[in-house]
Parts: sequence; C-alpha cells; structure tokens
Amino acid sequence: MISIKSISTYIPNDYLNLENRFKKINKNFLKQKIGALKVSRKKNNEDVIKMCIKAFNNQKKKINLKKIKLIILCTQNPEFRGLPHNSALLQKEIKLNNKVACLDISQGCAGYLYGIKTSESFLKKGEQALFFTCDPYSKIIKSKDYKTELLFGDVATLTVLENGLFTNQKKLISSEFYTNGNYYDSIINENGLLKMNGKNVMEFSKNQVPLFIKSFLKKNKLKISQIDKFYFHQGSKHIVETINRSLNLKKSQQSPFIKNIGNSVSSSIPLLLSQDNLLKKKKIIICGFGVGLSISVGLLI
Repeated sequence: MISIKSISTYIPNDYLNLENRFKKINKNFLKQKIGALKVSRKKNNEDVIKMCIKAFNNQKKKINLKKIKLIILCTQNPEFRGLPHNSALLQKEIKLNNKVACLDISQGCAGYLYGIKTSESFLKKGEQALFFTCDPYSKIIKSKDYKTELLFGDVATLTVLENGLFTNQKKLISSEFYTNGNYYDSIINENGLLKMNGKNVMEFSKNQVPLFIKSFLKKNKLKISQIDKFYFHQGSKHIVETINRSLNLKKSQQSPFIKNIGNSVSSSIPLLLSQDNLLKKKKIIICGFGVGLSISVGLLI
C-alpha cells in the first residue's frame, strides 16, 4: 500500500502582476473568478530540473537516499522532449545510485494521482519514491493571451512516497480514472503555444467532475458527509467553488483556494496538501481534472 511520507514545494518569488498586465479586466473578476491578482513565474534561468531540485532541497535532510528506488516526474513541459526522460537528469543531479527506476509522466491536472498509482508497480515494502511535479506553462503561453496567461502559475513539488502501512502517513486506499478524448483539443499545445477552450473546460468541470466523484464514493460505500476534506485541482477559484456547491460541501470539508499562485497544473494538489495537517483528517478525497479531458479521484485515509 502506498503512503505519502512528506511533501515539499518550490514556488518562484517572481510574479506576473495581472492588474498591470490586463488593465481592462476588473479587479473583482480577478479576485472572485480567477482567485489571483498575480501568478508565480519561473526565473529566466530556471528550468524544470532546477525547479524540481529546489523542491528536493527543501526536504533533502529528511530523505534517506538508500531507500529511494524510483523517481517519477510528472510534466508536460520538459526540458528535453522525449529524449532523454527528464527524470534521468534528476537522478544525476541528486546523485542517486544506478539501481533506481526513472520515468516521466506526460499528464497534466489529473497527474498527481497517476504518479502515486504508478509507484505501486515499482516499490517493494519499505522502499520509497521521489515523485516530482512541475508544469511551467509560462513556457508555452502567448504573451497577453487573457484566456491562459492570467490562469497559470509555475510551481514544483516533491512528494516522498513509501510502500507500507504507517500510522503517521496518509495511505491511498482506492482510486479511479476517467478520460474523454473527444475533447482533447480543449486544452492543447498547438505549434508550441497553449490554446484553451474555456467553455468546454468549465462545462466538463461543472458537470462531469461532481458526477464522477459521487460515483466513486458510491463504489467505495461512502457518503459525502463521511469525508473530512476534499482537495480539488486549483483550476480557478470559480471552478473550485462551483464543484463545492454541486457536492453541497460544508465549509469544514472544503479546502482553501490558494491565492496569488495560479493554476499550477499537476502541482496544485500536492501544493494544497503541503499546507494542511493531513493527519487530523481521517478520510480525504483528492481529485485532479483537466487536460485530456481527464479526471483522477483518490481516497486517502
């Protein structure tokens, strides 16, 4: 059984000021719908590898490298496309021994659970994995494209995963995945630039995501009221609040929306989890959704 041992993050201290960038957009719209007046941006000299290493360094002293048998990197904007897999570069930078599996996952907003689930196939009892997420969409955003530039922020995270049952760690009990490739072009990298059909994404998030969560809970013989906390992908404040209302969640069940960072794609859920005391919650739902169009839902206890 895979458990989350620890999570660290790296958030660049450079930001894009949305008020200055989009002077014609109302400030209340940015605050209430987007959930940000500024979004994080990687520095010009930073790449996916450097950002991930900074997330690693934030918990380096706590990691026993002898137990690491797997490195996973979830990104859709690697430094080397296809060749080589960027996780191999992370192995080099961290100076791990050669007896370690390395792989990249090209998944976006639903990718965090994909990485956790994938680690089950590699880790024996007591072994650990370094699971990185980093999707700097700023690399593929067209300047002043209000459909994309005011949404996305650059972040890297590292989750240390472990195979085993531990009282001080959250364990993945159940998971389920959904893909509707008919709408693949709703969020797409087309000729090196990000294009998004906001209407399609909103309809998908508003309608399909709550239905899928309800179906998942029913299969696990759980009611919404039995879940202590729901952690949703931070697509936008409006999307998160819409899903909260659709599920009729109590305030205590809702996770806070992270302000002034933006949609950090595969990093949004671990970023949320890192800012909360997970051990105080008995049952947790994590749900990522977006690119694909895809959904991933998992139950942690």
